[in-house]
Amino acid sequence: MDFGRTPPTHVVDRRPAAVPLDALLALSNDGFLFVRSDATIVAWSDGAASLSGIAAGSALNRDVRSLFVHGDKIVAVPFDRAVHELRVGVQRKDSVAWLRLAAVGVDSDAQTHGWLCSFGPERRYREIEQLKSEIVTSVSHELKTPIATIKAYATTLRENPDAVAGQRDDFLRVIDEQTDRLARVVDGLLLASRVDAEQLLKRRVSIPLDEVADAALSALAFDDSVHPIRVDARGALLSGDPEKLRDILAQLVDNAAKFSPDGAPIVIEGETTADETIVRVSDRGVGISDEHLPYIFERFYRVEAELTTQTSGSGLGLAIVSALVRAHGGAIGVASEPGKGTTFTIHFPLRPA
Repeated sequence: MDFGRTPPTHVVDRRPAAVPLDALLALSNDGFLFVRSDATIVAWSDGAASLSGIAAGSALNRDVRSLFVHGDKIVAVPFDRAVHELRVGVQRKDSVAWLRLAAVGVDSDAQTHGWLCSFGPERRYREIEQLKSEIVTSVSHELKTPIATIKAYATTLRENPDAVAGQRDDFLRVIDEQTDRLARVVDGLLLASRVDAEQLLKRRVSIPLDEVADAALSALAFDDSVHPIRVDARGALLSGDPEKLRDILAQLVDNAAKFSPDGAPIVIEGETTADETIVRVSDRGVGISDEHLPYIFERFYRVEAELTTQTSGSGLGLAIVSALVRAHGGAIGVASEPGKGTTFTIHFPLRPA
């Protein structure tokens, strides 16, 4: 890697040749620097200048310990290839601007010997910790609600069998429904973990879209009188893992039902061309406003609207759908208009089984 050909990073002439700044610069909101083993800063990104308020000309060739408050912690990081998180500061006129810095000791060869660092505002890390807390709270709520319902109904049946004898079937039905709900939450979390581990596709076969749609609807056990569902597969074929393809359609249909009033139809359409199959899942629900559309495939993102406050969900569903579509080599998009409905469009490439 020649730093001289990697703008907008500023470097001095003597520089390690193998620091992968091209990859790091893709994360352009962070600041990046490379500290040589003698503690001299030899690479300083534009992001570093923006976040610290220190221009490249004032940072390059300086001892990192003189630039950062607690900069001595950086040169104390061992060369163990592990990421070490540090709290450092930049001295301003009347105060210190604190940053969270991650440093890795690099000693792959004589030319690359020092510390590769990235940093951002400490506030951002506090926000991340808050987000983690909110995620735990959200998932805990999704687990606790069905557990509490199951416990209450089961305890009533056990302790008052005679008093509720006439309601026994209704109680068991609620327990069964809540157990299914709990299983769906756990399955979603497990699937999200497999998304992280990229253990997604077990096999790839060619399968008709209508078979996948039937499997998805069977898994959901939908009441067609509440949400009429029409499948217009037109002989379309899909290439992929049948179980994951089923999960994609099931999640999109379930999502459509959650955010549609009773009686609103849901349509699954397919069309196979020479090299791909296009699948659309449409509803006539509440729709999604433009401000939310860029974020709906992010984990734990939920659009707050009248119907969403009445529905359960951890915010994992569409993130998982997006990951599964990418695993099949496809792409997913969404078009929506508040009050009129939403259409998800997926492009699946056709590949040999």
